[in-house]
Amino acid sequence: MDTHAHTHAATTAPTTTGRAPSTGPAAPVTMLLTLDEVARELRCARRSVERQITRHRLAAVHVGRSVRIERRELERYVAHLRGEISDPHHG
Repeated sequence: MDTHAHTHAATTAPTTTGRAPSTGPAAPVTMLLTLDEVARELRCARRSVERQITRHRLAAVHVGRSVRIERRELERYVAHLRGEISDPHHG
């Protein structure tokens, strides 16, 4: 019996949606994130994200009454936390 074929079959089993995992191009990346999505990405509380916006450490985009964070801004913020880039606004 070929155990490799059995292992491969287990990795291509349908997902909980009933469809096999996609092997095509990746899904498009969301450009604007909600504060809850940003908090989930950073593994912190939404209130912490709100404080970073208030302190002008994280730039927000207002869409009507909604507040969003651009994905590239989130990436910039994380790079700043890592010390990879300097913040021109905070010397």
